[in-house]
Amino acid sequence: MANTSLSHPLRIDEVQPLSGWGSIGMSLCPGKLQSNALSGNWERDLDLDIDVIRAWGATAVVTLMEMHEHDELSVPDLPEKVWGAEMEWFHLPIVDQHAPDAVFLQRWKTFGGRIVTTLANGGKVFIHCKGGLGRTGTIAACLLIESGMRPAEAMAAVRLARRGTIETLEQERFVLGYEPCFR
Repeated sequence: MANTSLSHPLRIDEVQPLSGWGSIGMSLCPGKLQSNALSGNWERDLDLDIDVIRAWGATAVVTLMEMHEHDELSVPDLPEKVWGAEMEWFHLPIVDQHAPDAVFLQRWKTFGGRIVTTLANGGKVFIHCKGGLGRTGTIAACLLIESGMRPAEAMAAVRLARRGTIETLEQERFVLGYEPCFR
């Protein structure tokens, strides 16, 4: 039996940055269709999941998946659905099971400041990758560091909010070495 948006409503695990900023929400890919996931078979409804994200109060959505993953999970229209719900969409792809690379960091320099500003102004930012753990937790921790948290504290906060996040040693090292870019 497949996990659907009705049987398993989108769970958004929330973590709070320092300094009275807005909130960071972490989850799996909204609307994904995936029959081979470690967590089971998924037949989610993108429209229902976008409604949950909007109801949570997100003003921005950060997608960390590569474009081929959008096709694999049958969510090629994710950006349009996000924009249609009047949220900003940021595509900052990271290779699955890896830490951000030079290509990500270049895009981060371009768009990360807008994400940080959204949070600093009290907005809510929803972050996801395919399963909502490795890449999602890594970038959520980086945003906590941007708010003034120390790296180890940020990693612990993300893991407390969403069990299993920041999955690899490479991702841990990235977070522990992350220096704020936008303060």
